[in-house]
Amino acid sequence: MYAQCRIRSIIGVTIIVALVLALTSAVGAQDTRGVLRHSKASASAANDVDPHGPNPEGLTMQYVYSQLTRLDVGATYVVPDLAESWESDDTGQVWTFHLRQGVTFHDGSDFTSADALYSIRRVLDPDTGSPIKDKYAIIDEANLAAPDDYTIVIPLHSVNVEFPTIVADRRLAMIPEGSGDTIAQTGIGTDAFRLVSMDPVGVTVLEAFDDYWDGPPGLAGIELYHIGDAAGVAQALLTDQLDYVGIGSIRAENFPLFEGNDDFTFLVQASGGQTNLVMDTTVAPYDDIRVRQAFKLVMDRQEILEVVYAGQGDIACDNSVWKNDPYYLEQDCPRDVERAVELLAEAGYPDGLDVELFVADVWPSYIPLAVAFKEQAAEAGIRVEINQVPSDTYYSDYWKKVPFYVTWWGQRMAGPGMKELFSCGSRNNYPGWCNEEFDQLLADASAELDFDKRKELLAQAQILASEGGGWLNPVFFTAVDLFNSRVKGVTRNFTEYIHLFYIEED
Repeated sequence: MYAQCRIRSIIGVTIIVALVLALTSAVGAQDTRGVLRHSKASASAANDVDPHGPNPEGLTMQYVYSQLTRLDVGATYVVPDLAESWESDDTGQVWTFHLRQGVTFHDGSDFTSADALYSIRRVLDPDTGSPIKDKYAIIDEANLAAPDDYTIVIPLHSVNVEFPTIVADRRLAMIPEGSGDTIAQTGIGTDAFRLVSMDPVGVTVLEAFDDYWDGPPGLAGIELYHIGDAAGVAQALLTDQLDYVGIGSIRAENFPLFEGNDDFTFLVQASGGQTNLVMDTTVAPYDDIRVRQAFKLVMDRQEILEVVYAGQGDIACDNSVWKNDPYYLEQDCPRDVERAVELLAEAGYPDGLDVELFVADVWPSYIPLAVAFKEQAAEAGIRVEINQVPSDTYYSDYWKKVPFYVTWWGQRMAGPGMKELFSCGSRNNYPGWCNEEFDQLLADASAELDFDKRKELLAQAQILASEGGGWLNPVFFTAVDLFNSRVKGVTRNFTEYIHLFYIEED
C-alpha cells in the first residue's frame, strides 16, 4: 500500500504514483493480500467503463464484469461463467441458458434473468452505440424470454451452432437492470474486482470483491497504470514501480534485461494476438484489390518475425485465425516483389505510389512494424511516409479514421472473430471490406452441424479474407507476460482468471 505521493521519471516519462486513500479505506488496513500494480499501454481519454458502449476501457472492463460464458484457460473452447449450463432445441435455433444462483453484483444486488435480458437488449439497442451490435443481430429480440429468475431463452433468427462461444465476448457483460445511464461511471459488475476510481490515461484503482461467486480473490486490489511511452514500461518493472506487465507491453529487445534474473518471471505461450496494418478498402488506392495484394506480396514476414518479435511467433498469411484454433487453415504466402511491381503497374501505378502510414508508440510492436514495412515496401516502389502521432490521441483522432494505420487485434475464435472483423456492415470491420461470398460462407458454417463440413466452409472464408481483404497480418506473436516473481498464481488466460493471483510476501 502506498503511504505517500511520489513522482518518478522513467526514461523521459513521468509516472505519477498516486496516493490511493480510497483503496486503503475500502480494503481495510488489515488486508495483507497485496495490491497488484499492472501496466496498461493502450488508452484514450475518451474511455469509460460502459462495457456495451463505443469506448470501453478494455483492461478495466475485464476485471469488473462477467458474461454468460467465457473461454477456458487455453482460450480455445467455451466454459461456464454466469451461465452454469446451456442447450439448444432440436432446431439449433433456440438456446436456453441456466444461470448461476447466488451471484451478487458489486452493489449487493442479486444477479437474475432480468439483468441478463436487460444487458442483451441494451447491446442490441442502436442508441447504446455498441460496436458488437451487429454481432448479436442474429438474436430474435422480440421473443427473448425468462421463464424464471435463473433461466433465459434466446431465440435466433437462424441456426447458429457457435452461439455459446459468441456470448463469451467480454463486451456482452452482465450489468444490473436499469443501470445503463450510470454504468459508464459506476462499473457495477459481478467479477472479482470492483471499481474504486478510474482515470483512463492515469491510474485506475480496483478493490477485491470478496462476495465474488468463485470465492474472494487472492489480491486486495489492482492498480492499473497507463504509461503512454512503451519504452518506459520495462524500466517501471525494473525499478519496482510495477508488478505485472501484460502481453505485448514490452519490446522484444528489452527481454535480456530480465532474463536470468530470479526477481522476474516470464510466462510465454503461443497466441492469436497480432499487430496489423489496416487498409481502408473503400478509398483509393486501397479500393483496388491489386494494390492490396501488392502490399501483401512485399512483406518479408520472416524478417518481421525476427526484427519486430525477436523470432517469437508464427508466420501469418494475413489471416485472423490462429494456429491453435480447430478451424485454422495453414496457408503459404511467400514474398514476391516482382509480382507486386506488376500488380501496381496493372492498377495504374507503373512508377510506384506514395502512401501515408499512421502510427503511435502505443504498443511496443507498432513502430517497429511500421518501419519494417516501409523498408520492405520501398523495394517495390511503394514509398511509405510514416506519420507518428501522439499516443494519447491516437485512438480518438486517427484509429479507424485514416486510410492506412497500425492496430492490434486480440485472439478470437474462427467464425465469430472473422464475422466481427470482416463481414459486411460489422462495426468492427476495420478495413471496410465487404464480400458477399465471404458472408455467405460464414452464414453456412454457423448453421452446419457437421464439423468437417463446417471446417471446409471456414477454410474457404479464410482464403477469401487473406487474399482480398485490407488486413495485413504478418505474424501471430508469442504472448509474453512478465512479472515480479513474488506474483503467484498466474494462469495462461490471465485476464479471465486474475482472481487466482496472489502476492507472496517478502
